[in-house]
Amino acid sequence: MNHLVVLAHPRERSFTRDICDIYIRTVRALGHTLVLRDLYAMKFNPVASVEDLNGNRTGKVPDDIKVEQDHLMWADVIALFHPIWWIDRPAILKGYIDRVFAFGFAYGHGPNGPIGMIKGKRSIIFTSAGSTQDHFDQSGKMEAIRVAQDMGTMEFCGIDMIEHVHFSPLGTRSSAEVVEGYKRRVEEVARRHF
Repeated sequence: MNHLVVLAHPRERSFTRDICDIYIRTVRALGHTLVLRDLYAMKFNPVASVEDLNGNRTGKVPDDIKVEQDHLMWADVIALFHPIWWIDRPAILKGYIDRVFAFGFAYGHGPNGPIGMIKGKRSIIFTSAGSTQDHFDQSGKMEAIRVAQDMGTMEFCGIDMIEHVHFSPLGTRSSAEVVEGYKRRVEEVARRHF
């Protein structure tokens, strides 16, 4: 199985990067292949241009986006790793979605409305935040995140969601033991699904 792993965290040492590394080690140990796209390390340009917006319509997709779309088409599984900032993805990942999951490539319009054009692929998303899980659940934030990312992005484009794994709280609200438990869960989730 081919995994496209997209990492969006600016720090070289972070919980997000740690769980991404655990996922990578686990799927490789299971005999799978993967491509890692570390958006900050790549200095990925998240700002969509007019050329980007017109690219799939005109057949002139910018080279940097064509590379990412080729990775996406190669993959059986798209795995996203990022923190939750302001109830959303970091801007670099939102820009990646805007530019790569473009109209005419990832979705289009049919006679009955929008249609997803990336079929036969699955996605797993790993997120984390400093707020407590109770706060996320009771405030409706977790539901909003799942609607925007799971339904509004992946499923909208025709990609089947495997699972959205959220870790909360992090930082001063969680002990080292709790964080280690979170990390073990990443391996458990990967082994269960793959």
